[in-house]
Amino acid sequence: MTVIDDARRDASAIAAAVAQRFNGDAFQRVIYTESHDEVAQAAGQARVPELIWPGHADSVFAQKRSTLGAALVFTAPGIPMIFMGQEFLEWGSWSDARQLDWSKAQRFAGIRTLYRDLIRLRRNGFGTTAGLKGHNVNVHHVNDRDKVVAFHRWDRGGPGDDVVVVANLADRSYDAYRIGLPRAGIWRVRFNGDWNGYSGAFTNHPSGDLAAGPGAARDGMPCGGDVSIGPYAAIVLSQDP
Repeated sequence: MTVIDDARRDASAIAAAVAQRFNGDAFQRVIYTESHDEVAQAAGQARVPELIWPGHADSVFAQKRSTLGAALVFTAPGIPMIFMGQEFLEWGSWSDARQLDWSKAQRFAGIRTLYRDLIRLRRNGFGTTAGLKGHNVNVHHVNDRDKVVAFHRWDRGGPGDDVVVVANLADRSYDAYRIGLPRAGIWRVRFNGDWNGYSGAFTNHPSGDLAAGPGAARDGMPCGGDVSIGPYAAIVLSQDP
């Protein structure tokens, strides 16, 4: 997420990080973009928004790419972890002698909502994303030219369980980007990381529900459909139970 040039962002590396597991067990790993070791002032490190654009950690680029990282953390298999303050875009470096800037909790209230929504989906709080609690993942679409990755998550499979996550790792939007889907029918957008309710700086690119028809196989999946997705954003799709 911290690479400046989109052309140097490695979609295959993102795909490998999503699919990684230890001893065949997805829950033997902790997934994060920040930890107290890696953002410590004493070690000359900084938080992700600061690394994205030093001195401009409140910029749209820092907001978009840091929250895209959060979307991947909460949708990849494993144990998600966030570091204190990530949920309201805390920046700079961390020190145990430095207090969090709690004013950012109000200034970036939409970012807090984004984290809340991701946590609810991860815990299947709406009964439509049970697959995010499971071990299974198939990273079925990796496009390093256009910087798009898509993966299928499931526990037992079926409506209300199967989840497809699409991540756009570049500063451009798509109105109709074709990906594979595991089942025909209506796939509903449960999360749009470009919604301007999360930040007034986001483009609010529309990401609507889509219909996947049989006979439209794609990416090794039996079906396919066109998604609409904004720049530096992730969308989460699933079917109604």
